[in-house]
Amino acid sequence: MHAETKQNLDERVKTWVHEVREVAYRIEDVIDTFITEVDDPNWLSNILKRVLKLPIVLKLTWEVNSIQARLVEIKEWTERYGIKELGENSNAVPTRRPVREAVLPDVDDPEVIGLEKDKENIVKLLLDPNTARRCVVSIVGQGGLGKTTLAKKAYNSDEVKRTFEYRCWLSISQQFKLMDLLRMMLEGIRSLRQDERDLLEIKDSTSEQRAEEHFIEELNILLRKKRYLVIMDDVWTENLWIRIEKALPNVENGSRVLVTTRISKIAKRADSAIDPYELRYLSEEESQKLLLKKTFPYKYPKSYLLEHSDLLEKFAKKCGGLPLALIVVGGLLSIQQEPISNSWQKVLQKFSWQTDDGNKCTEILITSYENMPAVLKPCFMYFASFPENYIIEAKHLIRIWVSEGFIPEVNGRTLEETAEDYLEDLVQRSMIQVSRRSWNGSIKYCQIHDLLRDLAIEKAKENNFLQIMSTQHDQSCNFGTIRRAALHHDREDIMKDTSPNLRSLLSFGYHRPNVAGFRYLKVLYQVTGDFGRSNWIISKEMTQLKYIGSSSFRGFLNFEHSIEFWKIISCMKNLQTLDLSNYQGDARADCIWNIKTLRHVLLSFRLEGPPSTSELPNLQTLKGVKVREEWLVNRWPKIPSIRVLRLCRFPPRYNESFHNFLEGLIHLTSLHVIVYPSSYEVLDMRAFPSYNHMQSLHVQGQWDWKSRNLTMSINALDICFFPKHLINLTLWNSHFKEDPMPVLEQLRSLRKLGLNGGSYVGKQLSCLAGGFPRLEYLELHGLQLLEEWKGAMPLLEEIFIAFCPKLVAIPDLEHMTSIKNLTLQEVHPDLQLKYLFLQLKLNSSRRRGIMQN
Repeated sequence: MHAETKQNLDERVKTWVHEVREVAYRIEDVIDTFITEVDDPNWLSNILKRVLKLPIVLKLTWEVNSIQARLVEIKEWTERYGIKELGENSNAVPTRRPVREAVLPDVDDPEVIGLEKDKENIVKLLLDPNTARRCVVSIVGQGGLGKTTLAKKAYNSDEVKRTFEYRCWLSISQQFKLMDLLRMMLEGIRSLRQDERDLLEIKDSTSEQRAEEHFIEELNILLRKKRYLVIMDDVWTENLWIRIEKALPNVENGSRVLVTTRISKIAKRADSAIDPYELRYLSEEESQKLLLKKTFPYKYPKSYLLEHSDLLEKFAKKCGGLPLALIVVGGLLSIQQEPISNSWQKVLQKFSWQTDDGNKCTEILITSYENMPAVLKPCFMYFASFPENYIIEAKHLIRIWVSEGFIPEVNGRTLEETAEDYLEDLVQRSMIQVSRRSWNGSIKYCQIHDLLRDLAIEKAKENNFLQIMSTQHDQSCNFGTIRRAALHHDREDIMKDTSPNLRSLLSFGYHRPNVAGFRYLKVLYQVTGDFGRSNWIISKEMTQLKYIGSSSFRGFLNFEHSIEFWKIISCMKNLQTLDLSNYQGDARADCIWNIKTLRHVLLSFRLEGPPSTSELPNLQTLKGVKVREEWLVNRWPKIPSIRVLRLCRFPPRYNESFHNFLEGLIHLTSLHVIVYPSSYEVLDMRAFPSYNHMQSLHVQGQWDWKSRNLTMSINALDICFFPKHLINLTLWNSHFKEDPMPVLEQLRSLRKLGLNGGSYVGKQLSCLAGGFPRLEYLELHGLQLLEEWKGAMPLLEEIFIAFCPKLVAIPDLEHMTSIKNLTLQEVHPDLQLKYLFLQLKLNSSRRRGIMQN
């Protein structure tokens, strides 16, 4: 809004914005109260109820009159302060190139400018052959300087991977829990036993101390046998090192600890014998290069260095060589639509550059936030709800945005597709980072830099958007007024008070509040600890949660009162997302299929899919359901909008029925089918039509232990069996007797291929020149008879081979220059030895090539 931008310059406008927001909240409360307490479609048969509700009606009438009077005052303020009306395009997200046409480069790529020499220095310190003791290398510098990026580059270098038997990355928040850090290290070495999982859940202080001692002792025993590297990223207190040092034994084998911190005192305390590595600011030339690379992610026009050298120089100087500031400014410049000279001059004038150096980055981040369209601001502020260093799964975030009502309708597009564009726009603005992309180019995981997260928290608090409840933020919490809450710790007494206005609750601890009193709750999202058990209080009052749009249970849940639980779920008439991926209770889920608003349902294969009479026009994701018998006689439910479908126990003899069903799913992009074990049955792959939209296909047969036969058996393949635009293909137990490569290599869009568990029963795989033109990832798993794989793939980056005991020959790595990672597990010893030698030789030659260049 025009007013939101102007409020930073005028305190009166800021007050006006606050008043408008509060009135909007009051209007939302009136509407929700009316629907819940008063509205009844059968009003003629409920006159007595209407009489009893008369006090509520009178109260709402008074509130409506009060709101109307307030709106008149606000309109007068609007004219007095000269605030413009909201224009047609004020909420529009700028047009950008779709990600599928030109995937954005790796998020870390532009950030390494200027860090090449630093990476070499850090790797040299980690591998120093003259220092056998366990020593601590520290990278020190202010926020936004690139400490984490530098540590990642060193951590993932070939030399480091090859040298250290055990590597562990620990992201340290300001509210770290030693038990969590110890558990992460121990789990990285071996799986936790059940008694150790139980230790993670104790709350008694004495027992907790004993648990810490147990984990430290176990780590000492295991790490004494290995040369290890532990990264401790973003350390804030000396206390952490004092407490965790006991778990890191010094056995004079060259083990290392790498610490990144903003505080020199911490670095010196960790190891006084090694000087902290002070990370420098970028030079003016490096600053200009980084700025250009972020401004033009698809191309790098060197001519701009000459044409706009004066503007580049000004931006470089203003950002003071701080990478994060340059990246955010570059992101802001990249979305400008006007000619470069005009748009860059305007951006230059927008920033408040008069602050001292320590605050320049903050001013840049604030200005970039204020420059966002109004529709993007709540999406950005939502990142404040996630804990520090949290890796966010993009599809969960998008579904929450949709349930919150942040995403407007756009003709011809789903809400989720529009939300994905919003997420990509935040990435392009460099306000968030991509941790990983899916094979189709969409964002799979993302996270936010801690300085930008601080900004999101500040803006969320300023706008009364979100309340974080943690040891750091909940001291002044007013439970009666908050509308969104994020729980970041495990206190059992958290949120015991009723919060009638709460609309969203996101929880990241072990304990679960009683949500029965949150009548207007729209979003309920909870992630238990890795081994946490749910403590949800199942009560009849929860049936009042009619507004729920997103309900996600990410922990391992086992409800004792499953009948009551399903009754509660069925009362949520606005439910859009239901995630019970780890549900372990009884299969009584039929009641949920009456909820017409469902968009995404993720279950655990314990439950049957919707009845054939069901009509779910909005359903886009249906994962983890068993096929109903009635489906197999052409009585399938109506789910025309489905995009992702995952079914199990599908008898192959009903191929024709399944084929007819698939033909009607014109939007299907991902299909995962697990075939039911049935003797002497054959799954006809020709049942899968060549959809233009299908990108991922996973077909899994199962071994029938009684008959000793596979449920799928195909003697010959044809390219017409597969959708022609497949990006991801995984086959299990397809029992191919002929080499499938000559057919599969014709899938020109394929980027990921998995041949697993009996998918091929021959001895040789052969790839022709020019085949698999886009394949990046290949997995060969459980091919018991395979002896040889011949032929190269031009763009292959990662190879994973496991449980192929007879495999002795694969293509020469020296001729596969794109390979970044090769993993061999349980293969023939000759192959393991041969490729260990070739990897050493290849890494050596690549290093020489880099040095020569």
